Amino acid sequence: MEDELNAEAEIGEKAREFLESELGKMLLGMAEQDVLLAQEALETVDPTETEKIRDLQNQAKGGRNFQSWLAELITRGDNALIVWRQNGTEG
Repeated sequence: MEDELNAEAEIGEKAREFLESELGKMLLGMAEQDVLLAQEALETVDPTETEKIRDLQNQAKGGRNFQSWLAELITRGDNALIVWRQNGTEG
């Protein structure tokens, strides 16, 4: 259990460091841009162009997924630290 907590905490910290890095900021910005561009294109796409609509939805989803995965890793890491600290004070 402790090894799992340590691994999750470490991965969460690496994800946080990545987001704070220039590369992380750039990729997060690109993901956000993809979402915005897809949303804007969806506003004007012909409703009969179902394949184009699907492609734009997938584009937006990809950008949101990237953001979500990083946020989840950070949250899991934070939660692992909390559990680890609680186990340390109880044991």
